[in-house]
Amino acid sequence: MERLFVYILNVCLVGLLYSCQEGKVVDYSEWTEEQKSEETKRLEYEKKRSFQGAINEQAYLDTLIALNPDTADYYIEKSIANSKIGDYHIAIPLLEKAMELDPKETLYYTSWLMTDLYKDYDRALRYLNQYDDYTPDKTDYAWGENVNSLKGEVLQALERHEEAILEFTNVIKEEGDYVKASVYVYRGISYMHQKKYKVAIADFDMAIKLFDKSSMGYYYKGLTLLEMGNKKEAILAIEQSKKLIEQGYKASDPYKEVYNEIYLMQVEDKLKEITSNIL
Repeated sequence: MERLFVYILNVCLVGLLYSCQEGKVVDYSEWTEEQKSEETKRLEYEKKRSFQGAINEQAYLDTLIALNPDTADYYIEKSIANSKIGDYHIAIPLLEKAMELDPKETLYYTSWLMTDLYKDYDRALRYLNQYDDYTPDKTDYAWGENVNSLKGEVLQALERHEEAILEFTNVIKEEGDYVKASVYVYRGISYMHQKKYKVAIADFDMAIKLFDKSSMGYYYKGLTLLEMGNKKEAILAIEQSKKLIEQGYKASDPYKEVYNEIYLMQVEDKLKEITSNIL
């Protein structure tokens, strides 16, 4: 109990220390480049020992920005933590500053961010195209995600399904044997919206072949079968999706909603809707 009290007291003291320092302006204009470099190294070391988004980590980043105002990486890093906790009023201005300093490096993160976290699809498409244009003859990745795949998601969300299909097809060609099953699911969804049901089913089946626990693949296959008037097979597919979700086979992310993410209640409601219509 005493150790817990000491720990809590220390945390409070650290918080108080950094709270008291807020608003305190340090003039680094008198510092030599060598002094700035040494302090930057020290702060980088201390920052690595801190948790992302912690008070001390954010304070270190504030000082690093003051020491290195032309380094985009520090603005991006400070923005990431604020995006994760929903402080967008802090995150966005930091990204805008980073964009001024190093647009190519910043777009690697922001083009993904606008697509997957903010769901700002108009701006996301603009950023993705801008980032892709830097290297038009190679496959680009934004925050580890294939840029063509992200473009496909955005275009699909904007109901530009023909263009979305082209992007997902490019991903399938680029990734080859390493393509994610979800790419086939997403392309199938656009085919479904175009009422090209047989082609959509082929894509959902391919997704399931690549990953036989694809609850998303089974769910959208069920919806497509329903559109085709095949209620019996549709129910079987959606029941399989429900079973897989209950077993934990569901795409999810602690910080954001996965694109076209499906939920157990959603699947159960669809099953009730179908079966009630049969009765």
